Amino acid sequence: MDFTYIIFRHLWQKHRLARYRRIVAQANALEPSLVDLDDAAFDDRISDLHSRAQASRTIDNLLPTALAIGREASRRSLQMRHYDVQLMGALALYEGCIAEMDTGEGKTLMAPITAFIHKLGRIDCCTHVVTANEYLAARDAQWMSPLCQALGMSVGLIVPGQGPADRAKAYQHDVVYATAKEIVFDSLREPQRRRRTSAVDSILRPDAVPQLDPKYDFAIVDEVDSVLIDQAGSPFAIGASSSASPQTRIYQHANEVAGRLVRGAHYRLMQDDQKVELKDEGKAEARRLAGDILRLLPVGIPWVRYVTCSLAARYIYKKDQHYVVRDNRVVLIDESTGRMLPGRQLPDGIHQALEVMNGITPTAELRGTYQTTFQTFFRKYDKLAGMTGTAQMAAWEFSNVYNLKIVPIPNNKPSRRNIQPDAVYRSQKAKYHALIENIETAHQTGRPILIGTGSVRISEIISEMLTERQLQHEVLNAKNHAREAEIIAQAGQSGKITVITNMAGRGVDIKLGPGVAELGGMYLLGTDRSAFRRLDDQLSGRVGRQGDPADCRFVLSLKDDILRYAKRKTIHKLRKQSRSDRWSPVPSPKAAQVFSNVQAHLSKITTKRRHHVYLGEKNREQLKEQGMWQDWMDAK
Repeated sequence: MDFTYIIFRHLWQKHRLARYRRIVAQANALEPSLVDLDDAAFDDRISDLHSRAQASRTIDNLLPTALAIGREASRRSLQMRHYDVQLMGALALYEGCIAEMDTGEGKTLMAPITAFIHKLGRIDCCTHVVTANEYLAARDAQWMSPLCQALGMSVGLIVPGQGPADRAKAYQHDVVYATAKEIVFDSLREPQRRRRTSAVDSILRPDAVPQLDPKYDFAIVDEVDSVLIDQAGSPFAIGASSSASPQTRIYQHANEVAGRLVRGAHYRLMQDDQKVELKDEGKAEARRLAGDILRLLPVGIPWVRYVTCSLAARYIYKKDQHYVVRDNRVVLIDESTGRMLPGRQLPDGIHQALEVMNGITPTAELRGTYQTTFQTFFRKYDKLAGMTGTAQMAAWEFSNVYNLKIVPIPNNKPSRRNIQPDAVYRSQKAKYHALIENIETAHQTGRPILIGTGSVRISEIISEMLTERQLQHEVLNAKNHAREAEIIAQAGQSGKITVITNMAGRGVDIKLGPGVAELGGMYLLGTDRSAFRRLDDQLSGRVGRQGDPADCRFVLSLKDDILRYAKRKTIHKLRKQSRSDRWSPVPSPKAAQVFSNVQAHLSKITTKRRHHVYLGEKNREQLKEQGMWQDWMDAK
């Protein structure tokens, strides 16, 4: 880790921004000479720039010209001219830093120019633009393709369900758009596939066995904190279904036994680590209640494992928050983005316990064969960069794990986003009552309203309450995210009410309808504080973009789910203070501070958890280098 950067990063950032401003000013001076060129002459300028770059030891002196050409190519191909701050962000990305920019500042437009500059120095290189979800990958690849082509670069797209031949072809393009998980899993699948491919097939049918062969030259990670921090909490493994059929009767009986055990007396529930631990008394009771089921246990798998999985399914993983049931299947939800994760399973039998608890025949468990972590995988790239609006909160981890420095890029226009103090109520009933009153009052003015919720369940509760009040609205959550573009396109229109779950990593731009700015812009109401303040800031950042006016307020209660991590004495004192007026917010400012304290506590826990994952993978890689660890040893 670069301790000099951590200590003096504000001075370093100030110096870096001053340099970027000088380069962008030089690019601005070159712009008039490019505007009047016809397309043929403009293409000649691009070819000439490539020739000059190949003849130079460094391209630093060519950066102003490259920026000016990239901006003009965007104006011609997309009818969108880059702001100065976007060119500054592109420079930060090119130098392998994180460009921290407020939401709505147009980070998507920066990636093609950055890839173009990088290609000047290395003509045969490939740039991977890594997004937080499949929707953004497909949207950005289609949207940015004309700009990339205007700059002489081809564009590839990696999406789930793609055939091996199409996937291999996509990786050979100059700029490849894909999600982090698709790229990581491809890196795990390839050695496994090569082992299954015989030497005869490789010689006689080379076209039938396409080699993916991705180039790990340069990766630009969009929503970098969502990808490299939030999604990096556990190793990624691929596996095959176990040959042993799932024992439905065992899981069903374990579910019944788990319902008869008593918390404290028989088991410990560790919310911080999302684990359940059976006490000795619990193990004895579970064995007493097992009956004849012990004779059905597979060899090597103890009865306690099934009971523990059933306890975790009951008390750790919550329906419509951690998973949904769809088409008679348990589908996991990415808590940071609110999107479904089809095909993913919870490990060690927990997924099967969830299926049985929901009346579904359990599927076969997956046995891992190859694994890696985001921390290990993304350090494979020769150069790594990222962009987001909320990077400073994870500055230490970015520097320590990924050697990434943060450059805060100023806004193109001053922010007019008004963050109002949190309103904390004694009970959830009072909270929802106040929330609906706020919605009705704002709706009468004609302002569009965005209601941010923390789970599918809460979004549906809010929807039912709005329907009772005969308030027309749209709901966007994990169950109907296919309509995302349609819903978001209308969310900024006058009088619209939109209920949405988990905005992090969505990358959507809500545009205000005619006359909405004069009404005060959008009104954002948050119903929950998430586990991490960054996610709350990303939600607030969905309104008030590019200098638009907006108001933001979180309406909370002392019964919110996140406060299960808070000190009970503190919550009890705050509830006593509001006993006299149960329908008004808790008067003490400490009520809002409790949520901040819990978020800081959870941040420390998850950072520590990711650090353990990182150290474990680092140790495994060292053993591999010493020849003391083989890939097959990862199998479970």
